[in-house]
Amino acid sequence: NVTEKTAHVNQLVLSKKQIESIGFEFGSVKIDTVSDLVKSSGRVALPPVNLATVSLPISGKIKMLRGLPGQAVKKGEVLATLESFEFIQIQQDYLQNYSQLLFQEKEMEGQKSLHTENVGARKNYEQALANYNSTRALIQSLEAKLNILGIASETVRGNGVTTSVKVLSPVNGYITNTSVNLGKEVTAGQSIFEIADKSHLHFELTIYEKDAFKVREGQSVTILLNGNAKPILAQVKLVGRILEGDSRSLVVHAYAVNKIDEAILVPGAYVQAQIRIGRRNAEMVPAAAVVRKGATGFVYFAGEKNEFVRLPVEIGVAKKGELVEMIRDTTIDLQRLVTKGAYQLDAEFVKRADTGEE
Repeated sequence: NVTEKTAHVNQLVLSKKQIESIGFEFGSVKIDTVSDLVKSSGRVALPPVNLATVSLPISGKIKMLRGLPGQAVKKGEVLATLESFEFIQIQQDYLQNYSQLLFQEKEMEGQKSLHTENVGARKNYEQALANYNSTRALIQSLEAKLNILGIASETVRGNGVTTSVKVLSPVNGYITNTSVNLGKEVTAGQSIFEIADKSHLHFELTIYEKDAFKVREGQSVTILLNGNAKPILAQVKLVGRILEGDSRSLVVHAYAVNKIDEAILVPGAYVQAQIRIGRRNAEMVPAAAVVRKGATGFVYFAGEKNEFVRLPVEIGVAKKGELVEMIRDTTIDLQRLVTKGAYQLDAEFVKRADTGEE
């Protein structure tokens, strides 16, 4: 039951001997429930809050270095020390002004007991109070600088001046980059280490305009990661709201469902993704029955009198690697699907087309 044109182009008759030689096997088209998918690509990403750049607000020379790329580090761990004249000067200024503050405090207390007796004494008290408050403000500023550099003011008062400041890890994570070596001079604010906290690794996927309205929070995602044979199951957690750039795309963030899967991820790794957006019924055939030509292909059906019909189809979703969706533009009732021997039939079609046979 095919049209004359279809029969002329997509119908083939084999001899009995050819049929026996190929050894055909047959099956049928099945109606099954499948998930509609949006295909995407992207990368393994970290939120900006989980990426730390380690630097110091002073210049100096690297004296000791422990941190290496790939090394696991803990928050507060010493990664390097920086020998710095600026650090020495801050400690010196602090100790000098602290001593001055103690003197001014005593002077102020002495003037306080006299300031009620005459105008001159009152002025001396006010000047002593002003000097004390000014030095105290400077002390507070120097204590804040020491705190930023990781040293307590009490330590400086108790132990005196030290020549080196410690470079500490601000987070738990892994060193991803270091730009220094022993003896290297670094400037204030220069990056010394970069550290990634991998506790919130996720997938940053690109979705184009034609599919943007289909993707919602909570949808399941299958992630294919290079070098990892087992797919990773994830879930959409955040969908961008604005289409950006010339590509008219938005960003979708998905997180691995299993923490064990998350642990193997590497920031920046390229991924392929399939987002499940709904379920429907579809015509499914065994994967071996489809002669693939990219996103399209052919399936073959046996008719009467050694006839075979070739049906052009689009290839839809796959199910467990065993069945694939057959999308066709005809409602012809077809029986006896060729499940073994389809590629030999295709070769015979090509051969006859090249020789002009019908």
